[in-house]
Amino acid sequence: MRPPALAPLLLACLALLAWQAQARPQAPAAASSDGEPRQLTVAALELPSRDDAQWKLRREQVAQLLTELQPDVISVQQVLQQQGRNPACWLASRLRYSCDFVTADPPSQPLRHGNAMLTRLPVSEDGVTLLHPPGTFSAAGMMRLALGQARVNVYVARLRPDPDDAIARQHQTSDLMTWIGATAEGMPSLIAGDFSANTVELVRSTPGFQPARRNPGGRPEAAASGGGASGHGLDVLFQVKHFGGIRQQPILLPADGDLPGLRLGVMATLRLQGDTATAE
Repeated sequence: MRPPALAPLLLACLALLAWQAQARPQAPAAASSDGEPRQLTVAALELPSRDDAQWKLRREQVAQLLTELQPDVISVQQVLQQQGRNPACWLASRLRYSCDFVTADPPSQPLRHGNAMLTRLPVSEDGVTLLHPPGTFSAAGMMRLALGQARVNVYVARLRPDPDDAIARQHQTSDLMTWIGATAEGMPSLIAGDFSANTVELVRSTPGFQPARRNPGGRPEAAASGGGASGHGLDVLFQVKHFGGIRQQPILLPADGDLPGLRLGVMATLRLQGDTATAE
């Protein structure tokens, strides 16, 4: 008795395997071959204050815009907090992010000035330091985030001293860089903030860091600041030895009827390089 022909059965099995391979979900671009995420999105924003009519009318639209963008980290500059409430932490509650308010003002002060750090990633450590000369927004913050098995430090600072001159800027930037050196523990680090120095001065005063908004060819893009501030403006600085594959985009809320558009800030997309993706 002749054995049954195997060719049709074999072809059917191969076709089934090919169909399953096509139907299987592909790994996202942000993940490495072993499934570990290697991509991080960081937004640097400036929001209208709680008492600003623009904020009251458009805060739901701001929340919807950021829900669509889904940055992993959001830094918010020039946050004013009254009775424990501020627009940055309201936004965090809508996005279901954590919110750390970074301020040099004592808790007993009715109106407190500071910056805010928002994230949807697990936070293993955080900290605050003061920059000198001291001023209204002279506190800097830090979060250590879990990005898969990697640990990434995000520092948030407003480097716009008052008075804003080169010596004062250098003092504050030096304080920040010294703090980073003492706390980074060799892990990949970023600085999200607002910078009054021009791009050349900023790069010179933060060795090892590169502004995300700077064109790789050396020509800086136009400043993208929510408040239209001078200097380099809102941006994310990244350590070039740990990050690559940079993309940067403005965050804009379009005009709505009689309401003008809002230029909120920028978002940088960063990719971990080499062995840093599997650090502690």
